[in-house]
Amino acid sequence: MKDKVTAFIVEKEFGTVTGGQPEKKMGIKASNTAEVHFEDVKIPLENVLGGEGGGFKVAMNILNNGRFGMAAALAGTMRGVIHKAIEHATARTQFGKKLESFGAIQEKIARMAMKHYVTESMAYMISANMDQGSKEFQIEAAISKIYGSEAAWFCCDEAIQILGGMGYMRECGLERVMRDLRIFRIFEGTNDILRLFIALTGIQYAGSSMKELQKAMKNPVGNAGILFDFAGKRAKRAVGMSSGPSLTEHVHSSLATSADQTSKSIYEFGATVEDILMKHGKKIVDEQFVLNRLAESAIEIYAMVSVLSRASRSLTAGHSSAQHEALMCTTYCDEAFHKVKICLEETQSGRNLKIYSNLSQISQDVIQCGGLMQQHPLGF
Repeated sequence: MKDKVTAFIVEKEFGTVTGGQPEKKMGIKASNTAEVHFEDVKIPLENVLGGEGGGFKVAMNILNNGRFGMAAALAGTMRGVIHKAIEHATARTQFGKKLESFGAIQEKIARMAMKHYVTESMAYMISANMDQGSKEFQIEAAISKIYGSEAAWFCCDEAIQILGGMGYMRECGLERVMRDLRIFRIFEGTNDILRLFIALTGIQYAGSSMKELQKAMKNPVGNAGILFDFAGKRAKRAVGMSSGPSLTEHVHSSLATSADQTSKSIYEFGATVEDILMKHGKKIVDEQFVLNRLAESAIEIYAMVSVLSRASRSLTAGHSSAQHEALMCTTYCDEAFHKVKICLEETQSGRNLKIYSNLSQISQDVIQCGGLMQQHPLGF
């Protein structure tokens, strides 16, 4: 058990348990963060959680629940900053017109509203899966944590921009929100690590299918079905035909185009993962430039599925906001469809692979130098 983690509950009377002084943090100052020191602390067997060596699973379950909760909490934060931005945009007059009438401000508010809609939709979708008894929602929780934390930061930053100098003042309140929000991209697993987790977990599922194919290759006569299925999918892709899933029948008819875009994105994602696995094999774990773009594609696809589900429900139920939700859904899916296409292309194009190599070399040069290498033009 030396190489495994065990979780347990520590009570103060078990020995000398002391805490250090609270750290001085950038934000969330109402939450104390301090070092905890243990000396001669003995843990009774009944205080072990999940059995000896089962601590990692306990930790992952705690993190999954924390990540899921973030999307819900951040959706509320985003609602507040959007409201503050709208208040200012509708009251402030510049050049003889209200701020709300300018296209630049309209784009900011629209994108803030769409990002909020996606975040909230993800939170509802994951909670529905959990309520139905699903135990496997770690990828969805990671996606919602990444998307929600970055969307909330975007919304707060844009709200400050809309308010201009007023937004920069502490009295406005957005300054505190921004400082508090910064931690969400770090704790419960940094977004950088979670992107790798999403990509590698997805690849692991694909890898299982590839193993079945490899077994079939050893006995092609006895496994003709697997081989023909695989060959058929690749042949269809070669002539531009998709054999992927169709979501059209599961959504409201007015969202058929967005559902078709999502289906195509899912299919192309699977095909790209398959190609990457065949190219890199187990060494894919070292291709973080590629993995990040796979993760970004997965995040956007889950966002598309989430808003399709919610907007379809609103249209079917005849909610007063249904047409507005449908407009946000179709607009988001149209942009996300093209974003996924670009991300997937960037995993394999020679041009991008060269850029990744260049970026790696630039980083190594700067690190070896201990800082920026270039000389100041004025000789300072």
